[in-house]
Amino acid sequence: MKTMLRVCSAFIAFVLADAPAAFAHWPDQAPHQIAQLGEFKLEGGVLKDLKMSYVTHGQLNAAKDNAILFQHGFALNHHQFDHMIGRGRPLDTDKYFIICPDALGATQTRFEHSSSPTNSGLKMKFPLYNGRDMVKAQYRLITETLGISHLLAVTGISSGADDSVQFAVSYPDFMDGIFPISGGAVSGTQGYFFGPLMISIIESCEGWDGGNYDKNPERCASNALSQLIPYFYTREWWDQYVDTPEAYTKWRNTWGDYYLDVQDARDLYYRTMALGRGWVGDTPGFNGDLNAALASIKAKTLFIYSPRDQFFLPHHIETQVKAIPHARAVAIDSSAGHLICCNADPNATWVMGEAIREFLQDLSAPRNAAR
Repeated sequence: MKTMLRVCSAFIAFVLADAPAAFAHWPDQAPHQIAQLGEFKLEGGVLKDLKMSYVTHGQLNAAKDNAILFQHGFALNHHQFDHMIGRGRPLDTDKYFIICPDALGATQTRFEHSSSPTNSGLKMKFPLYNGRDMVKAQYRLITETLGISHLLAVTGISSGADDSVQFAVSYPDFMDGIFPISGGAVSGTQGYFFGPLMISIIESCEGWDGGNYDKNPERCASNALSQLIPYFYTREWWDQYVDTPEAYTKWRNTWGDYYLDVQDARDLYYRTMALGRGWVGDTPGFNGDLNAALASIKAKTLFIYSPRDQFFLPHHIETQVKAIPHARAVAIDSSAGHLICCNADPNATWVMGEAIREFLQDLSAPRNAAR
């Protein structure tokens, strides 16, 4: 069943100056932790020493059945959903234990994070990885370091939504539910262009040196990522909120601080390569049949998306809803487009939050009744 929720954007959608707050590492944040997981077998090689960085919010209950995994989007970090996490918020820390890792190959430069080509010291000798490897690394973090054998839910934004679907295919008995946000296993044809274009921009950039540089050529990464930016919002949003040179400068400085200008070019190169090195449809055991892979999902599934998203179109979501047993979708009609996830339209944020609350309550109800 699909629910259409039309959102009235009657008040200001986004305060650009406040955006970095959701990504900052301030003193009263949950402590940043590093898990040492040793040898890690990827589909394309072996990493001798895997480390995973993460934060947790809330408390794991005695039954260990209130844990939720959040997976961040492309080239972002574990703070991407902070505005939804906390006491009384949709990911309520009085009820749930929220695990927020930095994905394998994390690309940002401002803090110690999960194993990547650069921070491992391997540079271009780092093994190539894909989305299933990223999911497997998080699975090991949860089961081995945190000692959790089953999750209440798995979620993620954009590429993290893709990973949520992959998680449910790779580990079908590991969670009660998934709620992918602004993403999934099926997307538009832009990916066929953006990946190779981003790789080409990085490879042709001064200072790249075949990826064997010692000084990070930051401009290479920011130029490559900039190809994605126009598609994050709708044309209507851009025309309304970035409508003067001054507004653009403010927007660019803000995004530079927490996204465009804080990337390691080599790590971003590997992460972009991962986009074309495996997806849900070629998960081993399904003979390349996407519908069969999706049909294997046991978790209750809720897709949260915008009909105006330029990356994940309505028919992409519908395809997955039809293929996954007991799946449904909530459509949030907002000029924020792909970034309904990230407080670009507070009305969309509220509607999304209510959908998440309801979904988590439904997942928790059988357990709560049994206690």
